[in-house]
Amino acid sequence: MIKAFSLLELLIVITTISIILTFAIPKFSDITNNSTLVELKSNLAIIRNGINKFKTNQILLANSSDITSLDTALFDKENEPLFTKIIDFSLLSTSSSINESKKWIKTSTNSYEYILNPSKKVIFVLEENSFKCKSSFDICKEIE
Repeated sequence: MIKAFSLLELLIVITTISIILTFAIPKFSDITNNSTLVELKSNLAIIRNGINKFKTNQILLANSSDITSLDTALFDKENEPLFTKIIDFSLLSTSSSINESKKWIKTSTNSYEYILNPSKKVIFVLEENSFKCKSSFDICKEIE
């Protein structure tokens, strides 16, 4: 006698797996989005801490504490080291043509974009010696 699964048993297993995946895939997507936000928050904390450290050092040295730029990177260019004037290590940039998630793009002397995903970017600007979010209120509130 040959042992095999019946068609009914196979249908039940396939249906059960599809129901489980229906709930698992959106959760996995949420986890991925949350990890991207956590990475952005971490980067933002490091950058802001670096700015405060730079300002403190300038005050102690009796120099002007105004920050005119955060790095000498070129605009919209891939693999440029960003934030080199304020942090001990550099974050490498991407370009708008590549649009790589979880990367920074330098868009002008004092403005940067962080790519959450290829269709969603967060804009930051160095103004008044602080690194401020200039995107929509909801995104800025979520990362602050």
